[in-house]
Amino acid sequence: MTAADGTSIGPRLKPIIEQRQADVDKAKAKRSAGALTGMIGEAPMTRGFLGALYERFVTTGKPGVIADIRGASPLSKSTRSRVDVMELAEDFRDAGATCISASPDRRFFRGSVADLATAGAANLPILSNDVVVDIYQVYEARYAGADAILLIVSILGDRITEFMARAQSVALDPYVEIRNEAELELALAAGASLIAVNNRDLETLELDMTVCENLLPKIPVDRVFAVASGGVKSLEDIEKMAKLGAKAVRVAGALMEAKDPYDALHTLLGTTPPEDEPEEA
Repeated sequence: MTAADGTSIGPRLKPIIEQRQADVDKAKAKRSAGALTGMIGEAPMTRGFLGALYERFVTTGKPGVIADIRGASPLSKSTRSRVDVMELAEDFRDAGATCISASPDRRFFRGSVADLATAGAANLPILSNDVVVDIYQVYEARYAGADAILLIVSILGDRITEFMARAQSVALDPYVEIRNEAELELALAAGASLIAVNNRDLETLELDMTVCENLLPKIPVDRVFAVASGGVKSLEDIEKMAKLGAKAVRVAGALMEAKDPYDALHTLLGTTPPEDEPEEA
């Protein structure tokens, strides 16, 4: 049920949000937000997450892939026992990913703040995949090497405008995630230019592909770059999302559950790994 402030936080999400806030409070005690923002001034410029996705779409006419790297997630059922962030990032780059998603959170995603910089070594734009509840996480992600940050409307509600503004103030692209029309309206009112529709219910973890079918066509193509996520597992899924209006897709489970994520991404894109191509006579 949506609250007056636009949030929709159920019994499953609530303890996750409380824990992330507690983690952030501990981090603040060690290093203040002011200290972080000062350090950001000395950090390298971001690589342009939205720009890379846009260039990919304009150049090829096909949606680019945001490939997720994570050991686990509180918002899905996919897990992976071993995660070599640098190796996976390089594999995804070589297999054709446009951007990479990595998580700074150890408790829920089995990631770390260092993973953002490690993944960035593949020289693709990086999305910080986190349950963002505090502005401090925006600054932390930027200093750690992210180029964009996940902002979930069901968690932030009408605070989405402030979080987007803070992200943009430090050159992070806000990746604004929605699941229903009310959240879409909040995102549009806030001026979001990068909106992702998630087929997965964050409370039940169930997938409903009709969410993208319903919402993608309602996103104004003249001012918003639309992304489809949740349950994208094949080239046919990508093509279907493209017809609905998606200009990029975010893929997690199909890659993280695969024995060989590199091959899995090639299969997803309908391409052939170089070593598998037949030699010329």
